[in-house]
Amino acid sequence: MCGKRERGNVNMKFLIQTEVRGNEEVTQQDVKKENPLQFKFRAKFFPEDVSEELIQEITQRLFFLQVKENILNDENYCPPETAVLLASYSVQAKYGDYNKDVHKSGYLTHDRLLPQRVLEQHKLTKEQWEDRIQTWHEEHRGMLREDSMMEYLKIAQDLEMYGVNYFEIKNKKGTQLWLGVDALGLNIYEHEDK
Repeated sequence: MCGKRERGNVNMKFLIQTEVRGNEEVTQQDVKKENPLQFKFRAKFFPEDVSEELIQEITQRLFFLQVKENILNDENYCPPETAVLLASYSVQAKYGDYNKDVHKSGYLTHDRLLPQRVLEQHKLTKEQWEDRIQTWHEEHRGMLREDSMMEYLKIAQDLEMYGVNYFEIKNKKGTQLWLGVDALGLNIYEHEDK
């Protein structure tokens, strides 16, 4: 599935909702037996230059979906203006060129395109958000689906928290913190500043 240069960039991710007790190994602890268990296929390493390092279309698509999910779930902070631009590339990838005869008012109603934080931060109606996204969508006329996803990723790779994997930790005082791991090293973040 991954090209020669893409090998080793993906893995399976399963989050265990339990705390490690002392020196006990995670494998010795009980895991909730939810039915069904949910696994996520996730990129393990984030490319520094998506246009050079993501070769195959399927890899680009899966990576696009992961990065988009991270942004929409606010796992990666994205400024509101950038979020609207990214949403327009996402719409171009899904719907193709804007066509006023096909894309009537409300055509984005059922699409999740912006982080909840952005929607709450700016008190705009759904119609106003749609108008802003549609304006950018119109600008992408002629752009292929694959190119739209790549443009999305090129912008996303420049976001401050792109490629950071977080792990919950506590300091000596017992304060909850995040340990952020990325290609540049380790960082510690306050629990509210992920």
